[in-house]
Amino acid sequence: MIFALLFTLQVVAPPASRRVAVTFDDLPVVTQSPDDSVRARITRDLLAALVRRRVPITAFVNEGKLYDHGTLDTARVRLLEQWIAAGEDLGNHTYGHIDMNVTALEDFERDVLAGERITRPLLARAGKRLRYFRHPYLQTGNDSTKREQFETFLKRHGYVIAPVTIDNSDWMFAHAYELALLRADTQVALAIQQSYFAYMDTVVGFYERQSQLIVGREIPQILLLHANALNAASFDSVAGIFRRRGYAFISLAQALADPAYHQPDRYNGPDGITWLHRWAIGAGMPASTFAGEPEVPKLVAEFK
Repeated sequence: MIFALLFTLQVVAPPASRRVAVTFDDLPVVTQSPDDSVRARITRDLLAALVRRRVPITAFVNEGKLYDHGTLDTARVRLLEQWIAAGEDLGNHTYGHIDMNVTALEDFERDVLAGERITRPLLARAGKRLRYFRHPYLQTGNDSTKREQFETFLKRHGYVIAPVTIDNSDWMFAHAYELALLRADTQVALAIQQSYFAYMDTVVGFYERQSQLIVGREIPQILLLHANALNAASFDSVAGIFRRRGYAFISLAQALADPAYHQPDRYNGPDGITWLHRWAIGAGMPASTFAGEPEVPKLVAEFK
């Protein structure tokens, strides 16, 4: 696509003074297609872009996606093996991506353990270990007792919680983009992709300002994306956005070493929100703190 090629061109990127850890959710793939060849193509193209851009990734697996009508699909397991072979790390995103707020704690914990049966031995065979957990929908529990008990469970099983500081609606763009491709409407797909690039640039700027406002400085950010066809086709350009804004790509472990991530998260509520916003609520900052978050354009939000 001409626009995507043009968008990746840079004059001279500024020295990398900012840092970002990139994470992907909902592995092996988010797609509306039942065809495993589509999953394979998305994985191949996405990993190729990550390798080209030399981006260390932690990608979070929903092991329920590895099954087809209750039967383990070895082709989907091989997709996880490709992530590991590319040098990327895998984390646990539960088996079924269920809602913690409406699920009994013991049932949620069982879903976490079910979500590591394949991933943990795959990592072990590569000399790695399963370290990180990410809550589905970024929901950490809507009451303090349940949350504390679950965090004790995670520690007992060797997990570190993977926060997010740059959230976005890439999944909405991806849904519209894939629908357009399924209809062979390449012009609309291109328009959606262009809109996605502009949106992501404004999102990154918003969270830069949020970091300054809430923490008092720009911390190493943690970006949430999803493993889908849009990002497979667009990650080179998304990476270019970060490069032009002066970012270096770092690992999740490097980001979490920053003191900001050692401060307590006092938010207890139903919403799945970024850790920047959790810290702000915990500090009693006013609602006006959160004003100005970029909106998804109507082209995408109303696409059917």
